[in-house]
Order: sequence, then C-alpha cells, then structure tokens
Amino acid sequence: MSNSLQSPDPEKAFRGDDGTFKGAPSNDHNVVGPSALEWDSPADPDNPKNWKMRQRVPIAGVIIVIGFLAGFISSASVPGTPGTQAEFHVQNKIIATLPTSLYVLGFGLGPYVLAPLSELYGRKIVYQATISSFTLIQIGCALSPSLPTLIILRLIAGCFGSIAPSLGPASMSDLFAAHERGISNSLLSIGVLTGPPMGTVIGSFVVSAKPWPWIYWLTTAFSGIVLIANVLFFKETYEPFILRRRLRKRSQHTNLSSSVPGIQDVTTLFLRAITRPLRFMYTSPIVMILGAFQAYSFAMLYLILVSLPLLFGSDHQVSKSNNLFTYNFTPIQEGLSYLGLVIGFILGGTFQMRAQTFIYRTLTEKNGVGRPEYRLLPMTISAVFFPIGLLWYGWSAEAHRHWILPEIGLVIFAFGVFLNFQSVQLYVAEAFIPFSASALAAITLLRCIAGAAFPLFGQAMFIKLGYGWASTVLAMLFIPAVPVPWVLYRVGERLRNRFPFKP
Repeated sequence: MSNSLQSPDPEKAFRGDDGTFKGAPSNDHNVVGPSALEWDSPADPDNPKNWKMRQRVPIAGVIIVIGFLAGFISSASVPGTPGTQAEFHVQNKIIATLPTSLYVLGFGLGPYVLAPLSELYGRKIVYQATISSFTLIQIGCALSPSLPTLIILRLIAGCFGSIAPSLGPASMSDLFAAHERGISNSLLSIGVLTGPPMGTVIGSFVVSAKPWPWIYWLTTAFSGIVLIANVLFFKETYEPFILRRRLRKRSQHTNLSSSVPGIQDVTTLFLRAITRPLRFMYTSPIVMILGAFQAYSFAMLYLILVSLPLLFGSDHQVSKSNNLFTYNFTPIQEGLSYLGLVIGFILGGTFQMRAQTFIYRTLTEKNGVGRPEYRLLPMTISAVFFPIGLLWYGWSAEAHRHWILPEIGLVIFAFGVFLNFQSVQLYVAEAFIPFSASALAAITLLRCIAGAAFPLFGQAMFIKLGYGWASTVLAMLFIPAVPVPWVLYRVGERLRNRFPFKP
C-alpha cells in the first residue's frame, strides 16, 4: 500500500498494509535497532500493540469512560436550564441555552490544540492535564455567581472535555492492531454518543430533587473518579513519542555525541504540530468531505434533540401557542424519552463491533491487503436507517400516535447516526496514522459547530413546519450524502496518495 503521509525529517512516517505506524527513518545509524525511530522488531515489547491485554484494556477503558463523561456533562445541565434562568433572571431562552451550545462549540475548538500537543508531547500528559482541569472547572460551574461566568466556564470545559472524542480513536489505534479496532472504537463511540442523552436523563432526576448546582457537584464527583483512574492506569501510547524517548535514553547510554533526531528545533516542531488540524482541513479533500458529512449528520441529530422537549415536555407555553402536539410528560418522563436514542446508539455499537471486524478481515483476506476504506462500508446501511428513522419519528408524532412509536423512530434514527459517526472516526484514525489525532480534530470542528448552532433555531423549525414535515425536510436533505461512502470507498486511497499530508 502506498504511503499516505510523506514528509521530511524529523517526523517522516510510513504505514504498513494494515494501516499501523511502522516507524520513522533516522540519519543516526549508531543507535541500536534497525532504525533510530523504528521498532527493533515486530514483537518489540515497547510497542503498545504488543503489551499484554491486561495492560491495554484498562487504558482503553479509561478513554471510553472519559468519552462518556464528556458527552454526559454536555447535556446534564439542560434540565437545570429553567433553574439557572430563574436564579440569574434571564428571560431570553436562547441566551439560557448558551451554556450548552458553547460547551459543544468547545468540543470543536479544543482538539485544535490538544490533538497536536499529544503528537508532540505524548498522549499521557495531555489526558491527565485536561482531565485535572476539567474536574476543577466543574466546581467552578457549581459555584458560578452569574450566567456569563457559567457560559465562559462551560466553553472552557468543552475544550478540555473534547480530549476523548478527538484523541480516543487515535489512542485506540495506538493500542490495537487494525483487526482489533472495530470493537474498541465501537465501545468508544457508544460512550461518546450515549453520554448526552444519559446526561439529560440523570440531570432530570437531579433537578427534580435538588437545585441546579447539584448537577455540577455530581459531575465533579464523576470527573474526580475518572481522574484517579487515569492516574492509576494510563500509560504513554503514542508510538513516535515512545520511540523518541527511547532514542534519547539509548543516546545517553551509549554516550553518542550526535543529537537525537526529531527534537532539535522545538519551536519549529511546535508550530508545525499546532497548525496540523487546520492544514488537514485545507489540504486533504478526504478530511474536508468527511468533516462536512459529519457536520451534516450531527445537524440532523441536534435538530431532533431540540424537538424532544416540544413533543414530550410538560412546558406547554410554546406548544399550545402554536397548536403543537405534546405528550404532556412530567420532567422525569421527559428525560426518559431520550432513552430511545441511547438504545439506538447501543444497538448501532453492537452491530459495528461485529460488522467492522468481519468486513475488515474478509476484505483483507480477499484482496491480500488491508485498507482504511474498508471501514466506510457500514455507512451505506445508514443511508437506509437514517431517513427511515426521521420519517417514522416525525409522522407518528404528527399523527398523535402512542408515544412508543416516535421512540421506535428515535431508535432507528440513532442506529443510523452511530454507523455514520463510528465509521468516519475509525476511517480517519487509520488513514492518517501517526497524525490521526490532528485529522480527527479537523473533522470535529465542523461537527461541533453544527451541534452548537442548530439548537439555537431548531425548535422554531418544528414549530413552523410541524413534526412530520420538519422530519421530512431533514430526511430529504440527507439524500445528497447517500453516495459519499461508496465514492470514498472507491477513490479514497487514490485521493490520499494524490494529496498526501505534509506534517
């Protein structure tokens, strides 16, 4: 398989047929090993993929829990919005939703700094620094004296909370070989996607018994537990960083006079690293296409999310004034209505664990080579489930059917969303090793801008069009995206070779 990454020293990298990092050539031939920045052998014990499973699984588990935590906190505050409005005397509902919208925006901005830093200084220090800061910010949110303070803290929290959704797939690629990543990345995506609806469910229970700051005290405790687990179990997994660190030790041990390649000009390396996500966005057609595709999908998801309070909620002021049907649920029941999405995400994850592994192994055996493009095939199924779920949800609500029918529509829709999300994450994580964290950061920004912006006007669309026609419009808007997976499956490798990224 041709290289998809071409760059001069000190960070020239290449991949094997399975899409894994093989090393980087060096000009220093005095260092023990086949190459200064290359593993000594396929069984090199320092390679994270060769660690025992009991070492790798706890690290992967911590990353999965961080992903769930970040998503959970993104929406756990939503049920407390009326409480913050009352306490801070805010009448404008759009302003009242800014703590949630800007948190999601922070999800897109954070990776632009955190991802390249992890490629420069390693994953471990970035994970631990961000989770520590994230925990402290939850305390600040609970003690916020004003809404502007809460909004700013939530934006910063979103930046730090983006660590697992953006770095997670890259970290899984550090830990597992290509044929193992279907399961680990599916579990990570389940955590990331089920976090927001579960946050709404738990938040509803909290605010039914306690004032809104208790939501943040709960998330502080959750974050603290995750921080402790991170300190106890996390080890450095980024292969180029491990190789550079080992090279320094060998150079000192052998008293080599030559400097270690790759660390001579720190300023140059830092500038190159910190600008990688933006350069990915502007120089890689694949990243641009998939970034737009995920933004498209998440715009649909967040428009559905903002319709749930209208359909199931007990606050009828908006619904009644616009003759919009509602199931008149209590606040707790309204929170439980998000479980349809949770079930759909879990079913999607369960399907992907088997499908990704089966498809990758089958096509690799058939073609004699593994390609990242194999990861895109499950997305073709979502082209069916995605619009069907939207139409089922919208028109069953429009017809005032039993509440279980819109919930079934949510399950079908969430199943399709999951296939889109996880396939894109896994594809990008493999296609751009060892700079996959920066590539993922590039596509995350567009996705999170959609997640931050669409809730601001989404309810107005459903109020104006009704559940049925609003969902129909969303389903029709998805039609242009249907051929994207097939096109990239066919031409993705050629595009990567035609437009190689220069780190």
